[in-house]
Amino acid sequence: MRQKLKQGFGMVIYAALVLSILVVVNAISFSHFKLFDLTGEKKYTLSDQSRKVARSLKDDITIYAFDKPMRFSQIKEFLDRYAYVSKKIKYEIIDPDKKPAMAKKFKVIDYGSYVVQTASGRVESTKKMSEEEITNTILKATTARQKKIYVLQGHEERDIANLKPLGWSGAKKELESAMYAVEALNWFSSGKIPDDCDLLIIPGPRNDFQEGEIKQLGDYMDKGGNIMFTLDPSALPNIERLLGEYGFIFYDDIILDPLSQQMGFDPMVATVSSYEDHPVTKDFKTATFYPVARSLGLKGQNSKKAELKPIGRTTKLSWSETDLKSIEDNAPVYSETDDIPGPRILSASAQWDVGPSRQTRKIGEKNRQGRMIVTGDSDFASNSTVALLGNRDMFLNMVAWLLDEDVRISIRPKTRGFNPIFFTSGQLMFVFWSVVALLPLVVAMAGVIVIIRRRKG
Repeated sequence: MRQKLKQGFGMVIYAALVLSILVVVNAISFSHFKLFDLTGEKKYTLSDQSRKVARSLKDDITIYAFDKPMRFSQIKEFLDRYAYVSKKIKYEIIDPDKKPAMAKKFKVIDYGSYVVQTASGRVESTKKMSEEEITNTILKATTARQKKIYVLQGHEERDIANLKPLGWSGAKKELESAMYAVEALNWFSSGKIPDDCDLLIIPGPRNDFQEGEIKQLGDYMDKGGNIMFTLDPSALPNIERLLGEYGFIFYDDIILDPLSQQMGFDPMVATVSSYEDHPVTKDFKTATFYPVARSLGLKGQNSKKAELKPIGRTTKLSWSETDLKSIEDNAPVYSETDDIPGPRILSASAQWDVGPSRQTRKIGEKNRQGRMIVTGDSDFASNSTVALLGNRDMFLNMVAWLLDEDVRISIRPKTRGFNPIFFTSGQLMFVFWSVVALLPLVVAMAGVIVIIRRRKG
């Protein structure tokens, strides 16, 4: 009897100890909650951009999701990703039929509507449950003012209304999806760069600028205006002279890259797969492609005292082909005497101070800075190429850096693919016997061992 009581007491102590350990482990796991995404595409993990946006929030926001109850679990799993990254993000899932007052308050009339409300009461909404849409809606709700981007027209630049392969309508769509206001600017009708211009993009002009236009550009940049030039191989002496004041050198060449041929492209498509130490390319590891591009040089000592930094260089296999006639004849060959070996600079930035000199500046007073990015190609953001691997992210990162929006410099959400698992016949047999035979056998053997040990005890 005493032996049985002793065994019973021991079991109680053992059970209490196990329960205590489980409680402690559960408490630790709850306070140090960690998610692991083992999917190949990180399907259940927010993109770099969404994490940056969520972690940069200074005040609380609430996401209201209006939908049918049958979708609540899917919505919860999706919005949990945001709440997991930032404690500033709360959410509420609402059935508009049961809470019509909430739907009326936010002017919701459709199922699948999502509303982002800031602590100050500012409201923005979207009708798509996608990471890109929700993140951009959060950005729109928490950004003080929508930035205005003008795209210059009038010199046979790339047209943001052109839907054809060489047009820039896709680039405009990407900018608008990122919540920028985008508008075409024609100097011949407007006569000046508008005062609300946060960034001026000049996409691949085929005709050079007149002296009056160069002066306007120079004045705009002297006042700290931000600007992006995407210049294809062609002679534009006035533009090159202006940019030369900021340290840019332009070569009369076309970059050829045999590596592109190995990937199924024309050798005139320059490939960039490694990047410089630059905010635009921080953590950037995806290749970008630049069809029919020219190379750039950088001059550290320049009249504008601009700080120059390369962004992307071509591969070591590439070279600057200076015999352009050989390209026309479809017979380019690398010449050690005439051509320039790679890697070649394809894109670079300039940054310069605007305002009083150091001698006249007050203590603690900071200068404004103008920013510029120049690329030797405008095709990389054209309709046929902007969605190719890293081109979209590179283009939008350049824009974000020019607008001094570090939180937007990131790798953006990608479309998730369908990745089924395929088994060979041998693998199927292994899974079958493991589940049907091996596991039940292990359980049965464990039971037999327990029974034998109890009988011996």
